[in-house]
Amino acid sequence: MKKLSLTFDDGPSPPCTEAVLAVLSHYSVPATFFMIGERMRAQESTVRRVEQAGHVIGNHALTHRRLTGATVEDLDREINRWGQYFRPPGGHYDEGVLEYLRRYNIRLVLWDVDARDWELRTAGEIVDCAAAQINKLNAEGAIILLHDGDAEDSSGNRWATVEATDRIITRYRAQGFEFVPLSEMTLPREPRKGWRSFT
Repeated sequence: MKKLSLTFDDGPSPPCTEAVLAVLSHYSVPATFFMIGERMRAQESTVRRVEQAGHVIGNHALTHRRLTGATVEDLDREINRWGQYFRPPGGHYDEGVLEYLRRYNIRLVLWDVDARDWELRTAGEIVDCAAAQINKLNAEGAIILLHDGDAEDSSGNRWATVEATDRIITRYRAQGFEFVPLSEMTLPREPRKGWRSFT
């Protein structure tokens, strides 16, 4: 059975994070939420809701700054040695980031499918964008990148993503896909041709 793993970046951002949780709960689908540290501090109750729902919280840096070229001191402040999984903001990393993650046994997580919900405005556009990439994959499954928050806007308006999440789950379950936790996916994922630069 082909596998899909849902991941959400840039939260927590209530009420959209809670709305995503409701969709996931309705379908009993696990997910990983890559949270920005400063937002976790400001939205502790939402962080607890994600944990209580049984989802994994991943590290998305303290301030969502680009980490290529960062000093060890900067990495210690931004990554802070916590979490099983780390997704670098913007997907940008270098050997210094990789060495830091190895030192503290934190796994780098990228993605196979970028639904571009950070750019597209409607749920239909987001689903179509994801589908075009999923349909081209030959591997056993894919890690899907979505966003429950907005790195540039703390209000985190992601209502189109909430609806798109529902549609993605129903569409691909009907096609025989299984939605699985990140722990069931092969890591790390290597950058694919056509992605943004990761250097």
